[in-house]
Amino acid sequence: MNRSKPGTRGAVAAAALTVAAFTTAAPALASTGGTPLPAVNTASVPQANATVVNVSSSEQLATAMANAAPGHTIVLADGSYSIGKIRSRNGTPGAPITVMAARQGKAVISGGQLELLDSSYVTFSGLKWTNSNTLKIDGSHHIRLTRNHFRLTESGSLKWVLIQGADSHHNRIDHNLFEDKHQLGNFITIDGSSTQQSQHDLIDHNHFRNIGPRATNEMEAIRIGWSAISGSDGFTTVENNLFENCDGDPEIISVKSNANTVRYNTFRTSQGSLTLRHGNRSQVHGNFFLGGGRAGTGGVRVYGQDHRIYNNYFEGLTGTGYDAALQLDGGDVDTSGALSAHWRVYRATVVHNTFVDNVSNIEIGANYRLAPVDSLVADNIVVGSSGKLFDELKAPENMTYAGNIGWPTGSATVGIDTGVRTVNPFLARQGGVYRLGVGSPAVNTASGGHGFLTDDMDGQARDRTADVGADELSTAPVVRGPLDPADVGISAP
Repeated sequence: MNRSKPGTRGAVAAAALTVAAFTTAAPALASTGGTPLPAVNTASVPQANATVVNVSSSEQLATAMANAAPGHTIVLADGSYSIGKIRSRNGTPGAPITVMAARQGKAVISGGQLELLDSSYVTFSGLKWTNSNTLKIDGSHHIRLTRNHFRLTESGSLKWVLIQGADSHHNRIDHNLFEDKHQLGNFITIDGSSTQQSQHDLIDHNHFRNIGPRATNEMEAIRIGWSAISGSDGFTTVENNLFENCDGDPEIISVKSNANTVRYNTFRTSQGSLTLRHGNRSQVHGNFFLGGGRAGTGGVRVYGQDHRIYNNYFEGLTGTGYDAALQLDGGDVDTSGALSAHWRVYRATVVHNTFVDNVSNIEIGANYRLAPVDSLVADNIVVGSSGKLFDELKAPENMTYAGNIGWPTGSATVGIDTGVRTVNPFLARQGGVYRLGVGSPAVNTASGGHGFLTDDMDGQARDRTADVGADELSTAPVVRGPLDPADVGISAP
């Protein structure tokens, strides 16, 4: 069966509701198969019927921001600017306030600190940021940072973009380039109030690269929530981003709240893992983890309750333990304890993932004393040449294995004796990754029963009787795949 070849993988966003809810000052969204394309690059094009305010100095910029009203588009001429606060400035969905470069990247924020306080429907677009202070979104909603180049000047610990404050929600950070961070602090930090994380924020189509060298803590590319508010629901979505050489922290993305989604991202040669560190009920699906054989590259690490990890692809990862391709880790507290502790895994669902040529694939309980409980590992494909493909470092309690395919080569062993067929899945390299080949024993043999599983890693519909692994053998168009720099960032579609 011939498979349609991948096209522009990053061009298709996740869901109509997701993008439409966050897009301001954007043209109507085109659609492909019912899924909208993200807004075209409008960084140097004011919205139709906008009131254009042209500025060419820091003083003019300060005045324009202080007097900004719905429909105002503040256009920065080429040059260098110092920036300050925007307080209680509110656009509307149809008439946002926009601060934009006249020419993409030619207006440079080299000084001052932007703080958006108690504001809404404000967009910053097309600017280059080289200043030395955190960009703060505080108690605000429907703020958008799009088509910006962030390369801040650091002399010590510095968070680059911070969302915080009570009543912060529905902010969007998209199509930006974040690069060259070498001091402590994160590219993006989502906090909130003292009790509630900012909710319904969207981080999409960004390019994150070159953060490091690795620190013990506090140098994530993205941190969502924090220990003290980890019992709150974030509803954050991180999708369609590219992470390259993001080596600053053992946790490339650190999720520290409930009900977040990390999907359709690509991690290339990045040391560390995507970590569900605190909180419950998050979903990690449709991501590509490509280690390229680089030392310390990892996949997904899990703590907490009721998480779903599915349709992910892991290849060439060299990490073990904290940095294993998939670590359902042990905990040091059970259902109560310090909010900063490692909470025991309960009811994790790990299904329909594909693992190829990793040093360590699925590990159970590598760290801490409390093994996972009542979890499901089903319908995954694991192919490897060393170690145990399924490695129970601690014996889990009431673990269910079902429908998995393990194919050990070299010195590898399967590692468990239940719920795994030892057969060659006949994977074939296509479009940069291994997909199912014709005649694969994975086709139409999944154990089933996963109602949330509607498509595969390529965005192709699943058959009623699904194939094992992240890929469904199909002739339908491939609408997702591993992201490259052209698919994300400032100049992407």
